[in-house]
Amino acid sequence: MKSGGYTYRLPIWFFSLALLMVVAGAVTVSAQVNGNLPPDLKALISEALEANNDIKQMANLKKASKEQIRPAGALEDPMISFNLKDVPADNWSMNQDGMTQKMFEVSQKFPFPGKRKLRSEVAASQAKADDLTYQDKVNEIRAKVVQAYWGLSLAHTSFDLTNKNKQFWEQVVQITETRYGVGQGMQTDVLQAQVELGNYLDKLLQWQQRQESLAAELNALRSKPAGSPIARPQLLRPRPLSAKLEMLLNQADGRPQLQALKVLVDKQSKAVELARKDYYPDLTVGVGYGLRQNYYDQQRSDLFSSSVSINVPLWYNSKLRPRVREEEARRQAAHDAYQSALTQLNAAVKDRYVKLQRLEQQIKLFDKGVIPQAQQAVAAALSAYQVGSLEFTRLYQNQIAAYDAEMKLQEYLKDAEENWVELEWLVGQELPREFGSKKSIQ
Repeated sequence: MKSGGYTYRLPIWFFSLALLMVVAGAVTVSAQVNGNLPPDLKALISEALEANNDIKQMANLKKASKEQIRPAGALEDPMISFNLKDVPADNWSMNQDGMTQKMFEVSQKFPFPGKRKLRSEVAASQAKADDLTYQDKVNEIRAKVVQAYWGLSLAHTSFDLTNKNKQFWEQVVQITETRYGVGQGMQTDVLQAQVELGNYLDKLLQWQQRQESLAAELNALRSKPAGSPIARPQLLRPRPLSAKLEMLLNQADGRPQLQALKVLVDKQSKAVELARKDYYPDLTVGVGYGLRQNYYDQQRSDLFSSSVSINVPLWYNSKLRPRVREEEARRQAAHDAYQSALTQLNAAVKDRYVKLQRLEQQIKLFDKGVIPQAQQAVAAALSAYQVGSLEFTRLYQNQIAAYDAEMKLQEYLKDAEENWVELEWLVGQELPREFGSKKSIQ
């Protein structure tokens, strides 16, 4: 019994452990992907993908293309006709002549074998291309939302940095006025400090306007009124570049827009085959039933007739061959468009990648080196100016350098996020990416 118990428990224990490992792995992957974006940004993306009018337009076009597949391969409508046949023109009598009939006819055209299938395949290829174009539009709107979000984050952070520096210059104005009042400073220092304070007030207005413009852009992407409130985005933070260029180039081949162009090449190949099918005739089959009237006591039976006809594709040079050449030219144009898009896509992926490499180094340089040193220089310069051991010009230069460095770092962080989401758009999928340092940069 004991050995039997182990026999059954071991597989159960092993299966449970494997299941836990799979679940843990799934949670890790999910956290990696879901941790790519802040929760409020995910909510904005979800709203935009649901309500954006451009996406709705592409969805309806995709739906319309799908509805064209079945009609493309369907038979043409049958023809029903009614004829008065062999009516004498002298008295217009319907029962004098035995051949006078009221004729009802039905005919149906049957395309040459293979034509209907090709028409359906051409329509299906177009529907598939429209579906891929729709997917690319979804990725595009997602990228625009992410870019606007981080742009809004930059606008808020830049406003705060500018306001902090405005307060610094308010302090400097007081110091210069005090020094000038006791005869230790120059009036030009007071005036220059006041001018610089005015410049920061102007910059605050500019950043405030930028916040409103980007909030309106985000609302437009979500099809909401321009004045709808949007919570302040999270702060920009450094994020390491973990992706490899070779992997990104391989993933770029699956971009929906590129795949759509590839499908259009296949569509035009089928269109060429369909044009060549026009060299073969179509078949039309018809049946008729003629009603005859009796002539006094003479009984006349009704008449049945049938017909088979084909069209004669006679005009090769003026109609058929030009049509084939037209479709061949369109196929070549589609192939050239695909090759051009592939080349440009690879170049764009590499461009964004090298930009991200450069931005990663610049962010590290400013975050760890330039900004701390500049802030220390400003603090030392302010203390030295207060006791009269440093000229105002040096204080001014140090403060401007520190402010520019802080603003430049925020621009680099924003540029990194923009280039990353553009890279995701180019490869057609979201790329896992973790935040680096969790300390805010202001």
